[in-house]
Amino acid sequence: MPKKDIGYLIKNINDKLKVNADADLKHYNLTLAQGRVLAFLKNKGGSATQKEIEVFLEVSHPTVVGIVSRMEHNGHVITWIDKADKRNKIVKLTEQAEIIGQDMEQNILDNERKMLTSLTPTEIEQLRRMLAIIYKNLE
Repeated sequence: MPKKDIGYLIKNINDKLKVNADADLKHYNLTLAQGRVLAFLKNKGGSATQKEIEVFLEVSHPTVVGIVSRMEHNGHVITWIDKADKRNKIVKLTEQAEIIGQDMEQNILDNERKMLTSLTPTEIEQLRRMLAIIYKNLE
């Protein structure tokens, strides 16, 4: 088999992770991007502004508006205009989404364990370090 370049392998790994995550999240009526928003909100104490979500996801404002709108339609979040600064829209997890978040965390841990199963703890740390360096080089 010919040697594949690193960018190709990273892209294929990312594609497989996305397919697996979308399949895991489908029964919650969430996509991977929506799941990332849910996890972000959970880590922020349950709420954040749309701008904070935009920065976290590294996507455009219209993209975040679409993601949040679909999440609100499906009962995962509620939104309102910030009374202190009307330019901000606050996004808050619903109770339903908080419960889903607990299941998602376990799925993420299970998938990461599966992905790294044949690596030693030292190799995992080396991989983490090298990927962080590659990411920083691309900024």
